[in-house]
Amino acid sequence: MLVAGCSPASEAPPSAVDPGTSAAAPPIAQRPTTVGIADSDLLGLPEDQVVKAVGLMKQLGVTTVRLLVPWAAIQRTPDSYDWTMVDKTVDAVVAQRMSILATLNSPPEWAVVPGQPAIVGRPASPAAFGSFAGKVAEHFHGKVSAYEIWNEPNGAAFFAPAPDPAGYTELLKAAYPSIKAADPSAVVVAAGLGSVVDHSTITMDPVKFVSTMYASGARDFFDALAFHPYQYTMKFSESLHPDAPINQLSGIRQLMLGNGDAQKKIWATEYGEPSSEVGEAAQADFLEDMLGKWRNLPYAGPVYVYTMRDRNSQSREPDDTLGIFRSDGTAKPAERVVTSYFGMRGSRRDGASPAPR
Repeated sequence: MLVAGCSPASEAPPSAVDPGTSAAAPPIAQRPTTVGIADSDLLGLPEDQVVKAVGLMKQLGVTTVRLLVPWAAIQRTPDSYDWTMVDKTVDAVVAQRMSILATLNSPPEWAVVPGQPAIVGRPASPAAFGSFAGKVAEHFHGKVSAYEIWNEPNGAAFFAPAPDPAGYTELLKAAYPSIKAADPSAVVVAAGLGSVVDHSTITMDPVKFVSTMYASGARDFFDALAFHPYQYTMKFSESLHPDAPINQLSGIRQLMLGNGDAQKKIWATEYGEPSSEVGEAAQADFLEDMLGKWRNLPYAGPVYVYTMRDRNSQSREPDDTLGIFRSDGTAKPAERVVTSYFGMRGSRRDGASPAPR
């Protein structure tokens, strides 16, 4: 998957980090009780709406946010960098003293393999991507705590023309040292793998993907591994089907143990359930089930709920109804569930007044 809208927050304090400082960004606690928000729609909002959206997150008790940092938005040509779009979002989050997981993805047209479109095509040059990753880490030193290398590379929708774990590993090998050189304290998170099954050249089972990553030498080039355990027809705790997300998660963990990576955590950098598929009450139940189960997994790291606000609550498209708030700004039952994991149960109620746009 790759919402926002919002309620007025109190006057945002000035950024806690000066752009020129060498201080490390606030760390993201690598434990399963760390619950954040993944919001891919923030980037396209006007600045005032970004500030309102981030202010609402802060009011709810959010401490960490997953943001997209699209390569195509920053480096439109090989020799130019424009940070304007991403800066406004990062600075709004930093001003509220929340930590940031930045997902690097979406290459520009000049950087994709021949014959593939910008944004969804895989990079033609790992070295070019590594250079970009290093520039990002240098620019956001002191603001961004962790970097996720790509979004769901085990699907052609984000790694066209087809998933390629060996090719993805080359991106890791290029990005990891570049990021660490610019910001040694940054955590580099691999993959963000989708919970899918093998389907022609369209998707690849995440366990198979990770197995080939290790075989290709990925072990020394990531600090944590990410997984997106979406499955709209079964709760996260359900394990009867062999391809259930929780079984895939277990398979990934076994590979990590077998490759000497017991100390590394698995982060759930996206999880959500569309209310258009199951209804609003069941959406809340799915989130309660996942967050409750996740916090009891000894190898689990942070989890990021996708997402804050529906794009269109009347839509039948799943991607439009993943929010914990409706598109008019009122809270769904899922908001109470998620808020309880921020330690603020009862702070809001379903049907609260709409948040101004």
